[in-house]
Amino acid sequence: MPIRRIFLLGAATLVSFAALVAILAVVNGEFGSTEEKILATLATAFVAGSSALAGIACLERRVSRPFGVLGVVLATFGFLLWADQIWDQHDSSGYWKLLGLVLTWTLALLVGTTTRLMTRSPELLRSLYPATVAAAFGAGLAVTTMVVREDGDGWQLFAILVILAALGEILTPILQRFVVTPADGGGPAERLLGTLEGAVIVAVRNGRPGRRVQIGERELTFGEDETIVVRPA
Repeated sequence: MPIRRIFLLGAATLVSFAALVAILAVVNGEFGSTEEKILATLATAFVAGSSALAGIACLERRVSRPFGVLGVVLATFGFLLWADQIWDQHDSSGYWKLLGLVLTWTLALLVGTTTRLMTRSPELLRSLYPATVAAAFGAGLAVTTMVVREDGDGWQLFAILVILAALGEILTPILQRFVVTPADGGGPAERLLGTLEGAVIVAVRNGRPGRRVQIGERELTFGEDETIVVRPA
């Protein structure tokens, strides 16, 4: 089973288990510290799993591999630290600083990996994507500086950079539809796949994300784990 599918099934299991815990707490009429710790752990696992999944997807597609590796490592390390804090309740201020920094850079890498996975246009890769990553990492540096210095004077810069990073990630899939890239990646606009009973089968680049097959005037989508097989009627 692909690792990505395992993560998706794991996320579905976590959400279902969290819902079950919440329902039991409501039925029993009490919501104690144990239930709070369980839900907090599940939420942490969901965030860490999302970051790790994005990193693994980058590694599978062979794009932004450093971000992918760092995302997986930091997500795993962060989950272990946060789970330890949730259940053992450490009072050390230094430990809390470490938790905050790990969370900050995990989210910054998540922006970098998810934005890269959505970006397929060379124009956006040269413009919007670097700007989005720079804003996300700049926000991470701003938080790191404030935590190390124990000074919150840079919160305005941090807020601006977060807004810019969020804007870049939101605009990426929107602009992706308007940027025409017929030769994305340096390949031809059309690639002959074969012929069948006089019909020519070609792969056409259209700059849009997702897997599609066009049959006449109909356009159908299919999953990454599916293969289109053409057979004689």
